[in-house]
Amino acid sequence: MFGRRKDVVYKILATKRGAVALQNLSEELETPMPTVLKTVKQLESDGLVEIFYGQEKASIMVRAKTLEDYI
Repeated sequence: MFGRRKDVVYKILATKRGAVALQNLSEELETPMPTVLKTVKQLESDGLVEIFYGQEKASIMVRAKTLEDYI
């Protein structure tokens, strides 16, 4: 089940082709932020996403890494 959730989150991030605030992603998925963060951390450890702080205070941003990042 956890693997399927990772796939869904990655596909959403890859479709957006840009950074997304963790809070907005949580709202879009209708899933609590701690659960989304845990999933995103797993994706980060797999090398599929990048997590960084946004311009606004306390804003966590997430961006999918795609093949374009490596070419």
